[in-house]
Amino acid sequence: MPTRNRRRAVVVFVALALAAAGVVILARRHGGSPRRPVVVPATPTPSQARPATPTVAASSTPSPTPIRTPSASPRRTVAPTVAASTPAPAPASTVVGGITLVDSPYGFKVPQGWRFLPLATTTGTAQAAHWTDPSSAARIDYLVDSTSAIYSPDHVVNLGAIEVNLPCPTLPPSSFTYVSGRGPRYTCGQTGGLDINGMVLLLPYPQGFRLLQIQLPPSDDAVAAFIITAFH
Repeated sequence: MPTRNRRRAVVVFVALALAAAGVVILARRHGGSPRRPVVVPATPTPSQARPATPTVAASSTPSPTPIRTPSASPRRTVAPTVAASTPAPAPASTVVGGITLVDSPYGFKVPQGWRFLPLATTTGTAQAAHWTDPSSAARIDYLVDSTSAIYSPDHVVNLGAIEVNLPCPTLPPSSFTYVSGRGPRYTCGQTGGLDINGMVLLLPYPQGFRLLQIQLPPSDDAVAAFIITAFH
């Protein structure tokens, strides 16, 4: 081998040996093993910086079934209230001259216990009701008449037409007196020992009138006067 080539080989060998020695020295300085490259993590975003939610192991106990709330409240059923039947109140009573008087359906009082025939039609415009004493001829007669015959052409009440048509046994009546705001009050004398007293309540045109006539013994004139005065 030429001398020049031999020297070149020696130089390369020496260089390789020096390189190997340097690696060994570096390895010893750093713990004997080659240093691993350091990886710098990227800066986490705020959302990534939150601590991870811990994982909870599933419980072996089954979860209770959730309570379902209905969308609309159920309608409550209320039992219907049945009104108790209330008996009709007893007629108000008043004692006059020893006779007990009770209310009638027509705006005046009558003796308690008398027989009663309710209002019934007698003619095309009139209706009548009657009360009679079971033990005597005493009686009460009530008449409602919607006739327009009691009015003059100007619709003013014609008292003369009423007087000559009163239900007295004989006419004209014994007395005939107009009571302001009500109508004529009259008497028909006696029949069968009974006094006959009456009252006519005048109604505005064309309603007609209401008439009440009472037959009682003269000893009961105060009773007749009380009934007639309260007639409305």
